[in-house]
Amino acid sequence: MSNAVNLNWLNSADGESILHHFYVRGINKRKFYGVLERPPLPSVIDEVTYKIFMIGKGGVGKTSVVSRLSGNIGSTKYVETNGIKKTTIFWPIKIRDKIILFKLHFWDTSENSIKKYNHILPVCKDKVDAVCIVFSFDDLSSFNDVPYLINSMTTVKDKPANIVIGTKYRPWSTLEVTDAQVKEFEQKWKLKVIRIDTNKTLTRPEIFDCSHQLNWICETLWNRDQDFISNQIIQV
Repeated sequence: MSNAVNLNWLNSADGESILHHFYVRGINKRKFYGVLERPPLPSVIDEVTYKIFMIGKGGVGKTSVVSRLSGNIGSTKYVETNGIKKTTIFWPIKIRDKIILFKLHFWDTSENSIKKYNHILPVCKDKVDAVCIVFSFDDLSSFNDVPYLINSMTTVKDKPANIVIGTKYRPWSTLEVTDAQVKEFEQKWKLKVIRIDTNKTLTRPEIFDCSHQLNWICETLWNRDQDFISNQIIQV
């Protein structure tokens, strides 16, 4: 990550004062917001919006990843996504001395929906800012598909950022996808693989369980669109 993003900011008094706006009072659970809603933050905090398209082999955990990042920890039973599921996640980041509210729109669908409905893939790719490729550490074929999926998005207008997430990561177990294979991929493609175990039981506040992943996603978007966000900071 670049030095622009303050990774320890959420642990500071300033960060905690902002973070409490994201939670339901009295319980350790994040609030969910409608289409026209947003966290009740000070008006001086700028908001930037991004569209992220989730892709990957069926069953690797695309929907579970979005649920985990949104704070909606529910059933881990696999249910294929029918059509398009859109989820909005708000996340505050401190870039240099400026707090920015990221509004992340995650677009999730399934391979069968893409094959069944001709309009789904074009709609998901339209004006997309990042493509999030998901694979499972328990499925080597899903990992081998990652380069193909990256290349399949090279023709998308505006060149979306690439984000790679590996699910079902359990460092104490024998996995089909090894750390050595991931390291080789990262070096070749100049991309960091975000590891996450969506089945893991939370032992601490969930905001800290997913903060690393959300920080990385936001910084990846910031690096892609640095000029735009820098202009937002300068104009204030």
